[in-house]
Amino acid sequence: MILARRLAAVESALTPTQLVLRWLEEAHSFGGLEAFVRSQLAEESFAPPLDQLARAAATRARTSVKGKPHEEVGKAVDSAIRETVFRFELVLRINVITHELLEREMLLDAAFSAQLALLTTEPRAARRRDPMYLERFTTLRGLILLRLSELRASEQARLAVEERYLAGHPALFPDDVAAWAEQMKNTETLAGLALGLAEHDGLPPAVMPDSDAEAAHVARLIADLVEPAKVTALEQLGEGRRALGIATDWLREKLGASD
Repeated sequence: MILARRLAAVESALTPTQLVLRWLEEAHSFGGLEAFVRSQLAEESFAPPLDQLARAAATRARTSVKGKPHEEVGKAVDSAIRETVFRFELVLRINVITHELLEREMLLDAAFSAQLALLTTEPRAARRRDPMYLERFTTLRGLILLRLSELRASEQARLAVEERYLAGHPALFPDDVAAWAEQMKNTETLAGLALGLAEHDGLPPAVMPDSDAEAAHVARLIADLVEPAKVTALEQLGEGRRALGIATDWLREKLGASD
C-alpha cells in the first residue's frame, strides 16, 4: 500500500512528456515494437498503454491545479490528456513511418545495386561507345543520391521532432535504430560506389542539391510526422472538428508544395 501511494505520488508529478518517456523506456526494453505489443497482449490483465497514460495525465493535471475553480481544472485535465495522447501517437507514427521507409530502401538498394552491376559489366571502352550508357548511368547515379538525400532528410526530421516533443529521447525501438544505421551505411556505400564509377567513366559531376530546398523538404517531413499524430489524437478524444481543421491545413500545405 505504501509503495502504491509512493508510485502514485511520483506519477502525479510527471508531465505529459515524462509520462510518455517513462512508457517508452519500458517499451524499448523489449527491443522491437512487435515484441512489445505481443508481450502486452499476452498479459491477462492487459490494459491499453494509451488508457493508462491518459489516466495518469488526468491525475497529474488535477493535482497540479488542486483547489482551483472547476472550469480551470477541466481545462488543465483536457490539455494534459491531449498532450499525452499526441505524444503517444507521435511515437507510434515515427516507428511506423521509419519501418516502412527501411523496408522500401532495402528493396531500392537491391534494385540499384543490380542495375549498377549491369551497367558496369562490359569493359569501359565498350561502355563508352554505347550512346545511351552515359545517360543511363547519370540517371541511376541521380536516383541513388536522391535516396541517400531522402534518408538524411528523414533522419533530420525525426531528430527535430524528438528534440521538440520527446525531450530528445529516441522514439525508435532499438531494433529499428540498428536497422536504420545499417541502411544508412549501405546506401552511403552504394552512393560512394556510384560516384566513383561515374567519375572514372568521365560523367559530369553530380548536381548538388539546393540547401534551401533541402531545408524546406525537412520541414515538410516534420509536418508529415507531427500533423497526422495531432489529427489522430484529437479524433480519439472526440475533437473531430479541430482534427479536420488540422488535417485540411496539412493537406493544403502538401498540395501547395507539390505544385
